[in-house]
Amino acid sequence: MAEVYQKDIQLDDYSKEDLVTFYREMVKIRKFDENLIRLMHEGKVSGFYHSGIGSEGLSVGSIVKNLRDEDYLYYNHRGCNQKIAKGVPLSKLYGDFLGTVEGTTRGLGAGIVHSADTSRGVLGQAGTIGSQFNIAVGSAYSAKLQNTNRVTVVYFGDGAASREPLHGSLNWAGLYNLPIIYICENNEYAISSRWDETHSVREHIADWAWGYGISNCVVDGNDVLLMNEVTKEAVDRAKRGEGPTFIEAKTFRHRGHFEGDTYDYVDQEELKDWKENRDPIKNFKNLLLENNICVENEFTRVDEEVDQEILEAIAKAESSPMPDEKRIYEGLFA
Repeated sequence: MAEVYQKDIQLDDYSKEDLVTFYREMVKIRKFDENLIRLMHEGKVSGFYHSGIGSEGLSVGSIVKNLRDEDYLYYNHRGCNQKIAKGVPLSKLYGDFLGTVEGTTRGLGAGIVHSADTSRGVLGQAGTIGSQFNIAVGSAYSAKLQNTNRVTVVYFGDGAASREPLHGSLNWAGLYNLPIIYICENNEYAISSRWDETHSVREHIADWAWGYGISNCVVDGNDVLLMNEVTKEAVDRAKRGEGPTFIEAKTFRHRGHFEGDTYDYVDQEELKDWKENRDPIKNFKNLLLENNICVENEFTRVDEEVDQEILEAIAKAESSPMPDEKRIYEGLFA
């Protein structure tokens, strides 16, 4: 059955530049999120949003330094985390939520998360939860058929993992030995139900992958370096033609399922523990301070630079026009 991934990571194995990059990207994702929520409260976003605050280390660790533009990515409900880590410009994402032509959809975003950036391998998200599983099998099969070393990574929550499409996808990925990495972002709750209330497995969701002969493990998703290492091993395996990997990454969301959710179904002491003691950004910052990798004013400078980047991205998205009525017909063939 699934084993907990552990590794004695030496900070010396990473350059200071890489470590600071991990911190910067996590901060960028959180500040993007916080500012998007602010725009929602100001009435500038017409759609809805599923916040990814609390799981920044999972996305940054798995994507940054591991995935290239040509590698395929399917993001999950809290997918802005993954899109930012993959390099999608902040102004493009803000443009999607504001409905301006600056967005990746050039005005068709309508204030919701569904967007894509094929230049960076971000192939979007299907409208029905779990339907990305079988699409991911298709892109992974195409990479194998064309004899490339492109890797497909598909993110999903513990809720989507309880749906039938996952099993069909795992079956085909295992059967054809596809270069695909499944990353289950287990944040404990699917809307308001705990994961163990909706899954027949009782210890790990990753146990299902074992049943399909797929390499699998469970990892602390809030440890950015562990996420980086376990994903690197999975990517290398896929590139060597050794098939798929299933990673169950443990994390916790700091906010409700969607903005406006009261989140009153979560034990407040448990939530407090995750926020105060298991926050990925705070813990990584302390790690770098304790090991004399960085000093406090370096973090302050990063925070200030990211703040400025966020403000410039919002200004660019807001100053961009709304699409005219002809936009809706672009790309329409029937």
